[in-house]
Amino acid sequence: MDAQRRPPAARVPRWVVYWSAQLSGWGAYFGLSVVAAYIDGQYTPRMWDVLLPELFTGIAVSHALRAVIIRRRWLEQGVGHVLPRIALAALVLAVPAFLIESVLVTRVPQDASPIPDRTSLDLLGRMLNWTVLLVAWSMLYFAYGYFIRHRREEIRNLRLETANRENQLSTLRAQMNPHFMFNALNGIRALVDEDPEQAKRAITQLSAILRNAMSTVKRRTVPLGEELDIVRSYLALEHMRYEERLRVRYELDADLDREPVPPMLLQTLVENAVKHGVAHDPKGGDLVISAQRGLETLVLSVRNSGHYEQGKVNGTGIGLRNTRRRLELIYGGKASIHIANRDGMVVTEVELPLNRG
Repeated sequence: MDAQRRPPAARVPRWVVYWSAQLSGWGAYFGLSVVAAYIDGQYTPRMWDVLLPELFTGIAVSHALRAVIIRRRWLEQGVGHVLPRIALAALVLAVPAFLIESVLVTRVPQDASPIPDRTSLDLLGRMLNWTVLLVAWSMLYFAYGYFIRHRREEIRNLRLETANRENQLSTLRAQMNPHFMFNALNGIRALVDEDPEQAKRAITQLSAILRNAMSTVKRRTVPLGEELDIVRSYLALEHMRYEERLRVRYELDADLDREPVPPMLLQTLVENAVKHGVAHDPKGGDLVISAQRGLETLVLSVRNSGHYEQGKVNGTGIGLRNTRRRLELIYGGKASIHIANRDGMVVTEVELPLNRG
């Protein structure tokens, strides 16, 4: 049973993230300046007359630097190419920030100024300080931009991979249904001359099987109980052809009917066992279908009379090849299929991860 999907979380607009980062970043910087002044014993309430305008100045010039970065598309270029240009842009934008600060400093009393001395050297140091601040800001902005681009690329690749897997699964499903129908029609054809009435019943049975199979073509998994219904219908159809030569037994653990399995998985294994285990023996053969719960897996197995030679094609055909590919596409390395000889029978065993939903 598929897990219930949760509604997607609301996406925060990019402008909200950007302005929140701007206010919190610059606010933290000037807040640290106040703490430092307090520790040095130079704090006065009138410092805010300078610090608050400087806060908005920092926000304004960094926002202007962001506009330059976006217009020049520097986020799409290499760091070696962009770094000197960022430094130059930061130096140019530091000039208006420095001038604004200089005007503010000259308009407040000496004890309110965050700059103890107002010599030319000190003022030049303030301009260089703005340059360093803007370069550091741009590096943080670039780091965030590269991170977002990397995440978007990952999401894009995952979506492409998912779409590719779904396309492959759709192709495999489209192959398997005609493959099943072709084999079933061959069986009915053999009945037409021998027993026309039985052939009519077989056609009715095939119609029910195909109607059920077509309803699952767009589903990734189906309940095991539903898959077993298709298997029973298929074997009823084959029993009309082989009669007492086909001997079927089921070994099913309780409470597994709702476990999800790929559609047509078990039916493909049973069809292969009948075709290569019963059909080739004039005396017929035994067919044992089992579903058991392991510690972490659901174990499906089909045992049939005959002998399997490893490395030999053994007539498995498109059905079994597609089964392997579908297991890989749906479960990755969490599912497996094995074929071996055991106790005089050919055993085809599939292990699927148990549903934890």
